Formats: sequence, structure tokens, C-alpha cells
Amino acid sequence: MTCDDCGRIATQTREEYQLCDRCYTKRFSTITIDGKNMKVSEAFKLQLEKVGLGRKEGESMADWCGRCRAWASPTKYGKILEGKA
Repeated sequence: MTCDDCGRIATQTREEYQLCDRCYTKRFSTITIDGKNMKVSEAFKLQLEKVGLGRKEGESMADWCGRCRAWASPTKYGKILEGKA
């Protein structure tokens, strides 16, 4: 069975729909942050902006990904896990 939205393998199947995990999350998943209920993608974007990793206007996808990778370098990521960032 394939996803109704993107054609990948469907992992979430119901009578009404067949979706892959990613499309299911896009369509149905929400999270509450600071008392506000929002879609997971909105929450992720908000959290990226809070740490200075929001995509800047005119920034290419490659440049943005590079900035994110540099921020999450193994050295810094390890410090975050240890609570020393």
C-alpha cells in the first residue's frame, strides 16, 4: 500500500486514508508549547528560531543546512547532551 499524499510506503492505514509516517505527522500531529496547541512543523520552526537557526530571507537550503550542521557539530551536540552548552 502506498501513501495517498506522497506515494511512499504507507505505515498508517485506516479506512479513510493510507499515509506514510511523515504525511501522517503533517496532517494530524500537534504539540502544546507555552499553552498554545500547534502543528508539529510550526513548533519545530518556532524552536529553531528560538536558538537562532530559523531560515533567513534569501538563504539557500544548502546554506541553511550547513548552518544547522555547524551548530549541531559533534563537539557542541555532546555539550548540549551533558548540559554544558
